Amino acid sequence: MYMSYKGMNKLHSVAKVHKDALSNTSRKNVVYQISCMNCDASYVGQTGRLLGTRVKEHRAHINRHSVQSSVITDHRLLDHDFDWENVRILDEEPILGKRPLSEMLFIKRQINGLNSQNDTECLQHAYATIIDILPGILNRAKHVAPLEEYCHNSKN
Repeated sequence: MYMSYKGMNKLHSVAKVHKDALSNTSRKNVVYQISCMNCDASYVGQTGRLLGTRVKEHRAHINRHSVQSSVITDHRLLDHDFDWENVRILDEEPILGKRPLSEMLFIKRQINGLNSQNDTECLQHAYATIIDILPGILNRAKHVAPLEEYCHNSKN
C-alpha cells in the first residue's frame, strides 16, 4: 500500500482566468431583435456573420435612401427610430439549418412584429402547443404571443 500527499490548495482555486464577455455586436450565428424606440414594434433577423456587421448594413440601407424598401425603412417613414445600440440577441445557433427555424419561431411569437417574410408559414398545431410549454429561449423573448393565435386556421 502506497500513501501520498495531495495538497488541498491549488493555484487554480486562487487565481481564475476570466475571459471578457463578447459584446453583442462581436457575436455571430445569432437570431436578433431590433426594437423601435417610439413604439413596441420590433424586427427579428438572423445572421451567421458578426452582428455588428449586419446592424451596420441595416443602418446603411436606411441612409442610402434606396428605391428598394425594407420593413425597417418602411417603419422609419413613420418618423420612428430603432434602438441600434441595444440590439437584443434572442438565440445563438451555429448550425445554419437550425438558425432560420429559430428566427421563424421568434418572428411568429412577436406581438407587434415588423417582419414581412413569407417563409414563416404556420407550424402544425401540435408543434405550436409543444413550443408554448417548453421552457428556455423562446419564453425569454420580450414581445411574444402564443403560436395558437397565428395558427388556429392552419390546414397542416
